[in-house]
Amino acid sequence: MGAQCCGSVNDNKAQNRRRKNQNNQEEEEDPPKKGTKIKRIDSDSSIQRDSKSIDNREQILKRGRINELKKMIDDYDEDINAYTFGQNKTLLLEACNVCPNPEVIELIMNKGADIDKEEYHTGNTAIFLSALDLKDDFVEKLLEYNPNLLHKNHEQQDIFEFLNFFLIEQRKSLNRELIKKEKIKYDKILRLLKKKAQINNSENEE
Repeated sequence: MGAQCCGSVNDNKAQNRRRKNQNNQEEEEDPPKKGTKIKRIDSDSSIQRDSKSIDNREQILKRGRINELKKMIDDYDEDINAYTFGQNKTLLLEACNVCPNPEVIELIMNKGADIDKEEYHTGNTAIFLSALDLKDDFVEKLLEYNPNLLHKNHEQQDIFEFLNFFLIEQRKSLNRELIKKEKIKYDKILRLLKKKAQINNSENEE
């Protein structure tokens, strides 16, 4: 009986030792990688910060508040001509697309933006986007920086052909012709563009 009891105790001790050895072996094989864990967390948070940053920039552009715009553009630490918005638009192109405040153009141009940088997927430049949205104040401001009015997009349309197709022909086919207020803006944009084109032609002839 005593021998049986001792044997049982010894068996329990042996099992405990085996469990302890097994646990130690697992810890040695898969030690906690604190450095890796920290790196992963930093990487995830960095991605989140970048995503929030892009969202914040979008919202700032849409609000068009000059103080917010100035701070955002002053703090802009990426290539000003990089396709940072949907891999299709630069900061200038996105601003012309969504911002209601034409003062943003001067702020971005002062950072070295390319006035003729194209949308990646369409070949449209800032003047195309602003004119299409009938933002006559943007067009007027952009023209101060001498955009190339001979530029053609991926459809081989210059600015005049582009506007005629989208704002006149296409709308007519859809029975959605420009209303009076839109027509006034469209006519003003055409006058601005034609005047600039004439100036450019005169300079080239000289």
